[in-house]
Amino acid sequence: MARDRGSSMEPGAARGPGGGWLLAVPLLLAAAAYARVLDGEFQLDDLHAVLGSPAARDLATALRQLPGALLQGGRPVADLTFALDHAVGGTAPRAYHLTSLAIHLGVGVLVYALARKVLRLAGAVSGPWTALAVAGLFALHPLQSQAVSYVVQRSEVLASGLYLLALLLLLEAERPGRGWRSVASWAGGLAAFALALGTKPIAVTLPMAWLLLAWMVPNPEGRRELASWPWRLAMAAPLVALDALGGLAVVRGLAGQTSAGFDMPGLSPASYFLSQWKVVATYLRLLAWPAGQNLEWDVPVARSLSDPGVVASGLVLLGLVTVAGAMFAWSRRRWNAGGAAGRVASYGVLWFFLVLAPTSSVVPLDDLLMEHRVYLASFGILLALGVGGERLLARLRWRRAVAAGLVVALWCALALALHRRNAAWETRLSMALDSVARSPRKARVHVNLGHALAESGDLDAAVREYRLALALAGDAPRNEALILRNLSAALASQGRWGEAEAALRRGVELDPANADVLTNLAIALGRRGDLDGAEGWARRALALRPEDGQALHLLGTVLLRRGDAARALEPLERAVRADPEDGLRRFNLAVAQERLGRVAEACASWRDVARLRAEPTVRAEADRRLAAAGCPATLPR
Repeated sequence: MARDRGSSMEPGAARGPGGGWLLAVPLLLAAAAYARVLDGEFQLDDLHAVLGSPAARDLATALRQLPGALLQGGRPVADLTFALDHAVGGTAPRAYHLTSLAIHLGVGVLVYALARKVLRLAGAVSGPWTALAVAGLFALHPLQSQAVSYVVQRSEVLASGLYLLALLLLLEAERPGRGWRSVASWAGGLAAFALALGTKPIAVTLPMAWLLLAWMVPNPEGRRELASWPWRLAMAAPLVALDALGGLAVVRGLAGQTSAGFDMPGLSPASYFLSQWKVVATYLRLLAWPAGQNLEWDVPVARSLSDPGVVASGLVLLGLVTVAGAMFAWSRRRWNAGGAAGRVASYGVLWFFLVLAPTSSVVPLDDLLMEHRVYLASFGILLALGVGGERLLARLRWRRAVAAGLVVALWCALALALHRRNAAWETRLSMALDSVARSPRKARVHVNLGHALAESGDLDAAVREYRLALALAGDAPRNEALILRNLSAALASQGRWGEAEAALRRGVELDPANADVLTNLAIALGRRGDLDGAEGWARRALALRPEDGQALHLLGTVLLRRGDAARALEPLERAVRADPEDGLRRFNLAVAQERLGRVAEACASWRDVARLRAEPTVRAEADRRLAAAGCPATLPR
């Protein structure tokens, strides 16, 4: 027994030189695997949350909003990075994908640093090499592809990086005898934590992850590297206060929401919790090997323990937690290599469940399973597997060569699988087809495929997909109304205006408070010359959503067609402010300005059309009007 409680089997092994430079190998493999998606099209939520967000398109707006929005439950830090991408490359996807990839590779470096720190505190054998293996697995695992290749999910990657950075700085601040450097590290950790909260609410678990690490992992030598508990708790108090502020803001923001929170219709906290047993078990399976990855998982809501798969999944999770607890109880006072591995592995399992708690517990979210949610949580499982694998190989004669061969082979296999998975992210059509193949009974995947087919010009196929989505939607009026809106757009593009209008009127019957459906109906009526109807429906849409740029633009153009430029000016100005990059809105504003005698402003607006999003015919008409109005070649500065 005395030997079992003695020092590590290989004294100083955890402190020895690592070969951290070898981390470049998996990072380069990851960069190669993600290269195929660097010019990948924007997907789904990218279109409104990235390209359609004023803060994500304008750097000045993002900087102005950041301080006030930091702890208000939004994602202003992620929006700032999107605004920087827009400033560099406009709406071309390459800058966005390069930034997301760079952040992911940076997170891989932070994973290596934290894994090495945790293993050193535990006194684990071969800590640097295990940390290298874990970081490589993290960087290359195909399950991370949704967080990295889906631009809007950069918030997950960035929040994770800030989370890890904050934890490393807080651990550095704990080191005794560092004076002002400890204060600087603590302040840096606090700042990184605040930025993480302003990127995504998953960061709320950081204080608990830090305190559990300090309690569970260190051996006696590792404890000498850390502060006393009173001092640690004093350092943690401001983080807990920030947590409370951020948590309250999130709860307030979820009030009345139908896509997340406790007010979601048809999804109680209890049902969501039961459903997450199956979801978390699926995450574990995908971490073991990511076969069957899917952007649009079709997971049925669990209403009771008798639902298929609920009990089996619950037993798997309970078994994992029980094993981790037993491992910790066995290893907590064993200071040899086996005890160190046991403490690290049990902490890794707890990390997995803790980091998943904001999205996989009792707060309902519309999408039960989304692969990006396991991004940071996966570190815990990979860390546990890393120390477990090291212990299994420890007694082999050629353990280092065998371990190196296995790790490199696994890195290469994951890199190939990651490259293959990224094929789905190259275009909206490829992703839609992939999702339909995997979740054919889910209405939303057919809507997304309809969008992609309509964009590619195959309107007949798009109409078929929308009608199939309607058949699968079930008794869900809001969803049916949204599908009808998209169906009407495809029908209108085919010149089938009567059918398009009928679809929209049915949509209004199903969901009269849907501003998008109201606006589209106003557009359809305007197309066939019913200006009274168009104005009426546009005003109804604006009563629900006063700053709806599309409805404002429609109202302004209707008033212009009636010859009332004075009343058209204000809604057109507001429409341009809602989307400054829309050339057609700027063109119609110029028409109103010219009719009101404000020729200099009209000239400036028409000139702007050339650099904005606009059809060639609109640009050509702007050039013609510039010449006809006698506008100067350049405007005075």
